[in-house]
Amino acid sequence: MTKKETNDYDLIIIGAGGAGLAAAMYGARLNLKTLCLGSSHGTEMPLGGVITTTNVVENYPGFIRLTGTELADKIKEHAESYELVTLKEEKALEVKQSGKEFSVKTDSSSYKGKTILFATGTKWRKLEVPGAKEFENKGVAYCALCLHPDEEIVANSNIIKIKDITPSTRVLTSDGTYQNVAGFTKINYQGKMVKIRPRFFNEPVSITAEHPVLTMQVTKGNGGNYWRDFSFSEPEWKEADELTTADCVLYPIIKETKDLENIQLSEHLELRKEGDNVIPHKQTFTSKSVNGSIPLTRDLMRLFGYYLAEGSASGHELRFYFNKNEKEYLNDIQTIIKNSFGLDSKISFKDNVGYVTLYSKVICDFFKVLFDKYSHAKNLPHFMMLLPAEKQVELLKGLWRGDGCTRDKDFCLVTSSRKMAYQVRDLLLRSGIICSLQKRDKDILNRHPHKIEGRDVSFTKDKYNLNVGGQFLEKMSELLGIRHPKLNVREFSTNHAWIKEGYAVLPIRSIEKVDYNGDVLSIGVEKNSNFVAKNFIVHNCDAPLFKNKVVAVVGGSDSAAKDAMVLAEHAKKVYIIYRGEKIRPEPINYERIMANKKIEVINNTNVLEVKGKQFVEKVILDKPYKGSKELELQGVFVAIGHIIISDLAKALGVKTNDKGEIILDHKTSETNIPGVFAAGDVTDKPFKQLITGVADGCTAAFSAYEYISRNQHKSS
Repeated sequence: MTKKETNDYDLIIIGAGGAGLAAAMYGARLNLKTLCLGSSHGTEMPLGGVITTTNVVENYPGFIRLTGTELADKIKEHAESYELVTLKEEKALEVKQSGKEFSVKTDSSSYKGKTILFATGTKWRKLEVPGAKEFENKGVAYCALCLHPDEEIVANSNIIKIKDITPSTRVLTSDGTYQNVAGFTKINYQGKMVKIRPRFFNEPVSITAEHPVLTMQVTKGNGGNYWRDFSFSEPEWKEADELTTADCVLYPIIKETKDLENIQLSEHLELRKEGDNVIPHKQTFTSKSVNGSIPLTRDLMRLFGYYLAEGSASGHELRFYFNKNEKEYLNDIQTIIKNSFGLDSKISFKDNVGYVTLYSKVICDFFKVLFDKYSHAKNLPHFMMLLPAEKQVELLKGLWRGDGCTRDKDFCLVTSSRKMAYQVRDLLLRSGIICSLQKRDKDILNRHPHKIEGRDVSFTKDKYNLNVGGQFLEKMSELLGIRHPKLNVREFSTNHAWIKEGYAVLPIRSIEKVDYNGDVLSIGVEKNSNFVAKNFIVHNCDAPLFKNKVVAVVGGSDSAAKDAMVLAEHAKKVYIIYRGEKIRPEPINYERIMANKKIEVINNTNVLEVKGKQFVEKVILDKPYKGSKELELQGVFVAIGHIIISDLAKALGVKTNDKGEIILDHKTSETNIPGVFAAGDVTDKPFKQLITGVADGCTAAFSAYEYISRNQHKSS
């Protein structure tokens, strides 16, 4: 089959909500070769449409009760069961007509069709009053958000699975500070999970399709300097399902700093004291005591780096291993031990290995408590990740001298500790350096023979490579005190990244969408309302933040009522503020609202302004409520309906009404342009429900079939 044949269709449907999927199913039953373009790129909603944002559906025939995502998946599965249906997650950019044929250009291809069906649906309507945009994500919210339970987040200067987070955990946020966890959310989710893999930080992050991610747009300029002639947009939140590989995700540079002049051994070890700040310890090899207050100098930080790379702690022996020719490192270690602890150590040689041995159980235990004793488990304590950069640089020097090397085009560090790899990444960022972090699976490594000092070796743990090259070679050379041979003749890769406005700006390498059915988790975070999901910044879950607080839902629809009921599980008080005479949820949900003592409805009232300092503190109403137009609260959830997405149709010449709805012949679902049809929420039908959208889609498909038959253009 040729490309031309592949891209020619009888019916092209733009939008893969209920209406679009039903039309695809029915078109195939009528023997029409059908293309359906969907996901957020076609409809600004997840694949399946607006119904996927509904927790519970109780009004679709044949199903007493199920989630919106479950129902959408069933419709999608039905459509895809037909060989004549092709479903693609592509963004439709342009629709043109040439004679009786139509062409559709997307972000990745182009197609021809004999008929077009617009089922583009709607998108969320924003609250457009003073303060609403200013306080978005600072008390003003539109959606719920969640991560896979095994997804990791940056917390307590480490990477921790979100399911293991506790109330005492502090998580990294967008401004480079650590904030307290305010609450937890756990729900059962069935739908698309989006795996986003950024460049440089190469492991994916798995989040639900509607979860907002902090992004930035980068545009190449016309100047001659490849690395500097770029313009950067302001950071903005985008839902995961809206992201493309043209977007960049953001990772914050840690700004929280807390210096420490001395380390008190008693804070880390249970020790016996004799006299002021003196820790005597009887030992087999020495009876010397150790001072209980150890100056945290730059030299000591370098010693810590040596240990993380080449150190071992067992019993009363602390050892550092290097090649016998690296005597300057061995001497450096010995000197630091003497100056820091007042203890003597011994340098020995065996074969090609030189090593420093310190006999001190106190110091040995101290290193194990701080960093762990096993190479694959070594990591930095939280306080070291917050030290001034000049001290952290010395740690990086020691670490690189042990586990690092200079390669042809970059500097490279290899470690078996996953936690430490991510910590080193963060330390390098504080020095203005973006490294490439890559996992190397042990099973793949063992497929090929490896030798160290002439000895065969095998790998029992995965390895993590941290590579620094390209535009960051110069800063890395300065940090290590090693001039890289390619410093002035470096070859630039297209896998570029930037440091801008306190962020590492990382292009997206790939986006994968997979079906998921199971629990998803999120956390509430104080102050910044976001956190770092391993490799980039995501928004937090808003509902737990309002535990025992006062919130409002703006809107009177069934969706607004459902939002209010969810919030009532956390909040002390929930107001529903509606401009009309009476809120209009389905009667059963109306009864539930009226029966909930936490929920109060304010009718015939509009929100004129959202006010506060850092976060929402009140809303201004157009009418007094209990004697005042000011309503004090801490959160505003917006559910004021949707905006019709009909721009593509209007650009083609399709007639719309003043709301932007496509005007139809309601008997045939045909528009003013022959061969162009529409169905679902984008049309001017007054009653908009999934069941009516599905019916519209089937009607439109049948009308497309009749149109093609009349014009004798049906595919053979």
